[in-house]
Amino acid sequence: MVNSDIKSFQDISQIIYEEFSALNSEQLNFKANTNEWSIAQCLDHLIVSNEKYFPILKKIQAKNYTMTFWERNNPFSKKIGRQMIQNLGPIVKKKYVSPKIFQPGKSNIRISIVSDFVQHQNKLNDLIKVVSNEQYSKLKISSPVAALITFSIADLIQLLFAHEQRHLEQMRRVKNKLEKNS
Repeated sequence: MVNSDIKSFQDISQIIYEEFSALNSEQLNFKANTNEWSIAQCLDHLIVSNEKYFPILKKIQAKNYTMTFWERNNPFSKKIGRQMIQNLGPIVKKKYVSPKIFQPGKSNIRISIVSDFVQHQNKLNDLIKVVSNEQYSKLKISSPVAALITFSIADLIQLLFAHEQRHLEQMRRVKNKLEKNS
């Protein structure tokens, strides 16, 4: 079930820290089967995928971002953004294969992954505070996966937030399986 009390990236950080920081390396890297990610892989994936947007967000923050012709004129930006938020959000209707550039590490992931995620969230939160300003509401960006995929900054923020909620729920399911196997 999706937690409707989560209202910010800081809330997600706090929940993840509270629920997963006491786990040891073996528990963080536990996989119920080879087709599922571990808790550590989910966290690594979130860091990797979020950070792909950092260069664009930093350019916007520095007021050094210019939209391309396609970003300004793509008639599908609004639809694409809404669809991505819905498809990658916390309510899983379909399982998706993550694009290669967003893939987590395949081997055991460092035990510091939970604190690394919290530090990452602080950086993300600082960038989001700036770009969520009204003056940037008309900006559109391209996806790091494919330049043809464009969406607004507002949709990006909602997408990142919904995506984190999706993987929080996934990590909770993994933790439940781990506890059942103990």
